[in-house]
Amino acid sequence: MKKPFRMLLFLFPLFFCLTCKSAPPAEPLPVPSVSLSFDHAGAENLDKAILYYHLTVENPHTVPAAFDLRDWSVMVNGVDLDKKDLVLATGGTPAEGTVITAGAGESAEVIFALALDLWLFHGSGSLPGASDISDDYIAVLKLDLSWRYDTEKPVPCTVQADAVFPRIREPQFTITSIAILQAELVNTRFKVRLRIDNPNAFPVDLSSFGYELYGEGRFWADGTEKNVLHIPAKGAAETNLFLVMNFINMKRSLLDEVIAMNLVRYRFSGELEVETGVSYLPKFHMSFDRSGDSVVLK
Repeated sequence: MKKPFRMLLFLFPLFFCLTCKSAPPAEPLPVPSVSLSFDHAGAENLDKAILYYHLTVENPHTVPAAFDLRDWSVMVNGVDLDKKDLVLATGGTPAEGTVITAGAGESAEVIFALALDLWLFHGSGSLPGASDISDDYIAVLKLDLSWRYDTEKPVPCTVQADAVFPRIREPQFTITSIAILQAELVNTRFKVRLRIDNPNAFPVDLSSFGYELYGEGRFWADGTEKNVLHIPAKGAAETNLFLVMNFINMKRSLLDEVIAMNLVRYRFSGELEVETGVSYLPKFHMSFDRSGDSVVLK
């Protein structure tokens, strides 16, 4: 009887282990939804844009969730930018260290404002690799985040969004001819033929225009115009400015010199308002100072 009894003692623990149920595996934590989208652009001037992005987080869990901004980066037209040239802010404060919380089953949203110096992408001081020929800027903001529930280990995630907005360039001015309409003892009337080139991919309007004209290093005349000209996209337009040069405080010999000229070295400067029709910068003011040579027509 001892042997069967020993066998029973051996089989009983084995039977107990086989009949007991193992604990079910822990269910995986629900994964939050994190998305970034571009909203709109604003601008202080031609060289300074502010891009607004919306970060939206949705918490599907029954406990609160926290989302930490660990790092961020920006690329414009394929060029990686140094963060020292940028400002990313939310609520008026720098974005570094931002923490977003979303309650159980709730969502939260944060608006990021990216200040961007556009002069980095054109002109003699542009960044290596930056193109001066593109009609659009494509700014990619990438956010490196992590999310966590209570004391759980943070889980990294990355989101990014593209902002596409048109580049705005200044119109270019050239005097094509200066014609003497009437030469008198005191006043001489000029007709200045002006060409304006629009390098933009959209039409612009010159709504106000103040200018000064110098010939051969001497002040000749000035004037102001309103609602001057409509210039098509990637096109040019010409207009006439009618000026009066007063010789009352000048030597009479200057008029004789002007009349005798076939070619005059001019300087044309002033300020104007340009209307773009572009939402992020519908109009801007610019100054200009152009010099060149023009024929003098009698």
